Amino acid sequence: MPAASLALSAQLSRRVEKLAQVAGRTPETMLRFVIRDGLDYCEYAVKSINEGLADIEAGRTHSAQDVRGHFAKRRTARREKKAA
Repeated sequence: MPAASLALSAQLSRRVEKLAQVAGRTPETMLRFVIRDGLDYCEYAVKSINEGLADIEAGRTHSAQDVRGHFAKRRTARREKKAA
């Protein structure tokens, strides 16, 4: 993979250095983990948000009242099960 240059603010640089020190790694190695894990999360978040927006556009939604009712029934069932 080609080398890349990335300019970090002083604050971000200090955070990476501190994290690397605590993890027993070099800042360069730690930054690779941070970028990888950050990309994994961002890809997941964008995918989830887009799926949610598609559900809204397709009308696949529930009212807050329906959701509260659903969980109220589950709580009641769980209490009854514990009491038995």
